[in-house]
Amino acid sequence: MKNKWKKVVALGVTSSVILGMTACGGSGGGSTGESGSKDSKDGITLTFWNAFTSTDGDVLKEIVEQYNKENDKGITIEMDVMPWDNLQEKLPVAIASGDAPDFVLMSSNYMPPYLKSESFQDMSDFWDYEGVDKNNFEQNVVDMLQYDGQQLGIPMQVITHYLFWDKELFEAAGLDPETPPTSLEQVAEYAEKLTDTSKNKYGFALGHNNTNTILETMMAFGGTIADESETTATLNSAENVQAFEWLDTVGKYSPSDVDDNTYISGQVAMYINGPWIIKGLRDNEINFGVTAIPPVTEGGDPAAQLVPVGFSIPKTTTEEHKQAVYDFVSYWNTTEICKKWTLECGTPPYLISAQEDPEIADDEITNILSEPLSYAEVIMKYKGTTQAGNDALNPAMEEIAGGADVQTTLDKYNDTVQSILN
Repeated sequence: MKNKWKKVVALGVTSSVILGMTACGGSGGGSTGESGSKDSKDGITLTFWNAFTSTDGDVLKEIVEQYNKENDKGITIEMDVMPWDNLQEKLPVAIASGDAPDFVLMSSNYMPPYLKSESFQDMSDFWDYEGVDKNNFEQNVVDMLQYDGQQLGIPMQVITHYLFWDKELFEAAGLDPETPPTSLEQVAEYAEKLTDTSKNKYGFALGHNNTNTILETMMAFGGTIADESETTATLNSAENVQAFEWLDTVGKYSPSDVDDNTYISGQVAMYINGPWIIKGLRDNEINFGVTAIPPVTEGGDPAAQLVPVGFSIPKTTTEEHKQAVYDFVSYWNTTEICKKWTLECGTPPYLISAQEDPEIADDEITNILSEPLSYAEVIMKYKGTTQAGNDALNPAMEEIAGGADVQTTLDKYNDTVQSILN
C-alpha cells in the first residue's frame, strides 16, 4: 500500500452504550442444482450463506440489497446468516445432499476439510468475466485463496487482529489514554494496574475459547503450531511455552466470560480482536484506541496471522448460477464497494484502485489496520487452524489457567496437533 502508516489511532468519543453482537440466525436451504431452484422466467434467485453475524453483517446486507435493486440481469440474492460453527456443520451435509447454497463466504481457516472432498468449484475463469481486472487485486491475497493451482475463492476481505484499548479506563487508572502499550510485557504490566475486581473492571479480556488470541501470542513469541511443511507439530516449543505463560499471566486479569460486549461495555481495558467490531464502536461512539499487536519486547519484531475470506462456490451449483454469482462477485470487487467496506468495517483494501483512493489513503484507521499486512502470514493453509484450536490450543489454555504445568500440557497437546497433521 502506498499509505503512510501511523503507529496508533485513538478515537476520542465516548459512550457507555453496549453494542449488540447477536446473530441473525438462519434456516439453511439453498436453490442450487436442479432441486429447490427458485428461478422463474423473471430471473435467477441465488442463495448465499455467510457467518457475518456482527455489525459488519449489516453493511454486507446493505450491499446485497443494493445489488438486488441495481443489477439489470434479474438476479436476486437471498442471504442466510449463521455463526461460523453452524455454517461448518450445515454446509458439508448440504453439499452432499445437493441442497447447498449457490455460494458462501469461506475463511482460509475453514477451507482445509473441504479440499479432500473437492467440495468447491475452481473459479479461475472468474478472471475472464466481463469487467474484471485481475491486475487490480493484490496478488498475494489472490494466491492465499489458491489451492493446488485452483482458485477456490475470490477475495472478499482480508483481516488480522489488533489490540484495542479503552481510553476511559486507561485515564481512570492514571495511564496515558492516548498511548497504548508498546510491548506484550507492558500489556501484562498495564493489565494488573487496570484491574479492580471490586468495581468489576479488568485489565485484559481473555476467553479460553479464543484461538486467534492464542495464535497471535504464539506468533509474537516466535512460535507456531507446525513447521512450514505442515507435517510436524511444534506446539511444545520453547517459544510457545513462553507464549502460554504470558497468556496465563494476563488471564489472571480477565473476567471468566468474555465476548465483544465485555469490552464494549467498559468492563475490560484491553482486548485483542478483529476489525469487525469497528463499525459498532463507531456507531456507538465508544472511546477506544486501536493499534497493531505489539512485539514481546519494545522494539522487537511484530508478527500477525493473516486470514483471507473469499466467495466460494459449492460443486453442486449449476453453471448458470455460477455465472450469476460471478456477476455479484465482480460487483463486490469494484472500487466503490471495496471503499465502502473498508471505510465502514475497517478491513484493509486489497484492490489497488481502492488503496489509491484519496479518502482511503487519508483514513487513519485504515492506515493502522493495514500495517500488519506487510508482515502477517497465513498459518496452516492446507491443514487449517480451526481443529487445532478446538482440540489443542483452547483445551491447553484452559488446563494451564487451572494450574497445570505449561510444558507438560503443551507436550500432551502437541501429540493432538500431530494427529491432526497426520
